[in-house]
Amino acid sequence: MIKYLKYFLIFLFLYSCGYTPIYKVDQKSNFGLDVIIFSGDKEIGRKIEKNLKKFRTNETKNIFDVNFVGSKTQEVVTKDKKGDPSSFKLIIEVKLNLISKTNKKTLEKKFIKEATFDSMDNKFELNQYTNNIEKNMIFNILEDMNIFFNIIENDL
Repeated sequence: MIKYLKYFLIFLFLYSCGYTPIYKVDQKSNFGLDVIIFSGDKEIGRKIEKNLKKFRTNETKNIFDVNFVGSKTQEVVTKDKKGDPSSFKLIIEVKLNLISKTNKKTLEKKFIKEATFDSMDNKFELNQYTNNIEKNMIFNILEDMNIFFNIIENDL
């Protein structure tokens, strides 16, 4: 009985404390996106465009056009005695440009994520691992963009 009471009190405390997730995007925002244009790496651009579509609305007075350029570079960091690469560095960079429709004010922000990883003997596994790292890095960039949009919303 005491065990259930303890869980109930913890639940009651957390329910009434006013906790809201940082990365949650509210539907009622003070800004909206109208035109989304991307260039650069198509895979990165499509994933980011898909995430930005939830901000598309014309019901607010602060509407922005979005242009962004996504790029991905993979560099060899170290090589072994034979000259084969033993570790790589993956860099994903997104340059975001917001243009206000009302006053033509522009906001620019650059998001960069880097990851270093070791090579593998099996090239298929290495390719799968690289794709997984890339997905995680794009997800982190999208989280940073959501935070940036929340900051913009609070400044408007």
